Amino acid sequence: MGVWLFHKERGVIEDELKKAKQRKGISKEIKKLMTEIDIEVKKLADIFRLVLKYKMIFRGKGLEFYGLRQYEEGDDAFMIDWKATLRSNPSREISKLYVKVFEEERDLDVMVLLDASPTMLFGTGKKLKCEYASLIAGAVAYAALESNDNAGLIMFSDRINVFIPPTKESSQYYEILAALVDRNNWCGKKDFSAALDFAVKLLRGETMLFIISDFINVENGWWDKLKLAASKFEGVLGIMIRDRRDIELPKGAGYYRFKDPITGRVMEVDVDKYADEYKRKALEEIKMVEDGFHKAGVTLIKYITDEPFVKPIVHWLDIWAAGRGL
Repeated sequence: MGVWLFHKERGVIEDELKKAKQRKGISKEIKKLMTEIDIEVKKLADIFRLVLKYKMIFRGKGLEFYGLRQYEEGDDAFMIDWKATLRSNPSREISKLYVKVFEEERDLDVMVLLDASPTMLFGTGKKLKCEYASLIAGAVAYAALESNDNAGLIMFSDRINVFIPPTKESSQYYEILAALVDRNNWCGKKDFSAALDFAVKLLRGETMLFIISDFINVENGWWDKLKLAASKFEGVLGIMIRDRRDIELPKGAGYYRFKDPITGRVMEVDVDKYADEYKRKALEEIKMVEDGFHKAGVTLIKYITDEPFVKPIVHWLDIWAAGRGL
């Protein structure tokens, strides 16, 4: 698959990208992110096509009667229109069955709620946490659009830095990637509860919400807001992204100078002296986040930035679909 082939209507999206290039050019950052998503995304897109495009969660609601067609093997028997079948077989010797065909009035919104606070601007491996998070966010958006569903993005800190409402417009993928690579969007402090409030109030119930954060320095009480989100939306998945140095400091490293990305405070620390305590507190914080997601009844997937991300998300989608009889 080439760099531009990110949508089943790829001719349309190519035209949009060409227009964007003519207007202001496609930055090398967007091209790089597109290429990485292209490498990673195929398997994720396949499962989205199965789970989202053929979603049964809308059966019986939000559907408009379209017409009748002859019954085919594998059709749901509950969809047989017996009155129409009897009318078409006046002798009462039924030789043909007819089923109702419905047209879906509503699509599923796939929204990424992405932590854009300064703690995400850290990394000691090949990728910063914000780069790894952008790769996941872009892949999720692509998979949703590939499935003909709506995709959108919320980037938050202690305020809403970016809100791109969900749509399936051909330019949406480019708009989301442009927001992800814009350094000006990665700023502020962190208020997870306020971000959840924003999502719950503004987004409709037919939403699958992907929450991406390192969950470092999150305030207490956010699990009640998460529980409210889980009760409103069709699906919610938490994705924790950590760098290895978020969890464990290198022993034998001597003195290091550390800067708090939120307060700006700088300290010089003997790493060997505090390495064990640092790891203990980091694991306690991760456990606190896990417990909060468990209380809310929401799955949390954990990643280190040098790990592949597609397989665990696909596994969760399989479980999510199975729970809805797909």
